[in-house]
Amino acid sequence: MPIRDERTYAKMSFNDFLVSYERLKKGELKLSAFRAYKAERRMLQSLAMKHNLHRNDTKCAVPKKEMLKVARELENLYQGIYLMTEKALELFDEWKNNNAKEEDIKNLLVMLPYEWLNIHLSKEEIKKIKELQDKLKS
Repeated sequence: MPIRDERTYAKMSFNDFLVSYERLKKGELKLSAFRAYKAERRMLQSLAMKHNLHRNDTKCAVPKKEMLKVARELENLYQGIYLMTEKALELFDEWKNNNAKEEDIKNLLVMLPYEWLNIHLSKEEIKKIKELQDKLKS
């Protein structure tokens, strides 16, 4: 049984986004890359739980090895989630190999549509994400 629920994963994703953004501003690319990866992964986990696509036999709702499979199953409901998951896994590899690229971090953070989690995030939280995403685009 997962140790977290859908809402907790959504809030953790939001917080991971904020931390990734702050680390990126400070030039801490490796740390920012990892938190960007976690932001996408936790968004995926929250959505997987919402649609009962999560694992019940592990502590983790969606193990890393199953992220693409779950994203493929969610693609019809959340267009673009498969591509975001691919980008997140690429960023994880960059983090692991100590060669995180600023542009890849920015691209993933800008791609994340937090409106998908609007039943768990406040309007203010979603607005804050959108503002930070706009800053990353410029």
